[in-house]
Amino acid sequence: MAKKAAPKKVRITQVRSGIGRQGVHRRTIEALGIKRHQHSVVHELTPAIQGMIEKVSFMVEVEEVE
Repeated sequence: MAKKAAPKKVRITQVRSGIGRQGVHRRTIEALGIKRHQHSVVHELTPAIQGMIEKVSFMVEVEEVE
């Protein structure tokens, strides 16, 4: 049997403020676990997380983690 590859992990950092943004954007940042500006979190890259990243792509910076 072939082993499944481990899911990729990504570090998501908020680089733009949530002040004055739509509520859906602020709630998406909160759902990702980001608590404040310049805060980073690490998540496995699942379709749900990828969709959240695309929704707030203008506010976050994403980099792959080993």
